[in-house]
Amino acid sequence: MNNAINTYELAHRDQTSGWDLARNDINGVNLYKMRPIEVAAQAGDVAEFCAIMKHPSFVASGARPHFFADVGRAHRGEHRDERYLALLPHLKSFDALASQQASSV
Repeated sequence: MNNAINTYELAHRDQTSGWDLARNDINGVNLYKMRPIEVAAQAGDVAEFCAIMKHPSFVASGARPHFFADVGRAHRGEHRDERYLALLPHLKSFDALASQQASSV
């Protein structure tokens, strides 16, 4: 992990600034103290959420994607429920990964 602050953040309620591993630490935080998986969860961006979660260096410990998904659901505009429902199975996959990683420590 590097010491630079991630630039990956919410650009709008349901849009991120675009996930770019070359410019951001997979487990680092941005100026708002959000980890990439949390940014993707709040935006409801399933593709970015999965790309981050499936990266071999991703560490689930300490991440709060359920909290941020709920924040996004509460504050998003149109289609917020649909975006949340699309993210829900991937949040369950996150839970399984977090449990797996915790048991292997």
